[in-house]
Amino acid sequence: EGKEVAKDMDKAMGHYETAAVCGHVSARNNLGCEEGEARNYELALQHMVIAASLGHEKSLNMVKALFMSGLATKADYAGALRGYQNAIEEMSSPDRAEAK
Repeated sequence: EGKEVAKDMDKAMGHYETAAVCGHVSARNNLGCEEGEARNYELALQHMVIAASLGHEKSLNMVKALFMSGLATKADYAGALRGYQNAIEEMSSPDRAEAK
């Protein structure tokens, strides 16, 4: 339940989908979480792999958890891990490392 208004998950999912299409990584992760809770594991995995490939660490960990529970393949996890590593590498720079 919302505090002032009723919770509308259908509307929330629509907003998550719109945001995910526009590139919002956390919205993509949230879609994966909601699909996982609905037991739509294949769709949840797709969302998590996309988010992990955009550098979202929690999504990568979820893909790993799906792999460990037998709901994702080794290839799914390896692809997500490669995508995550590539995204992190693209975001890193000598100036950023020096600032730390």
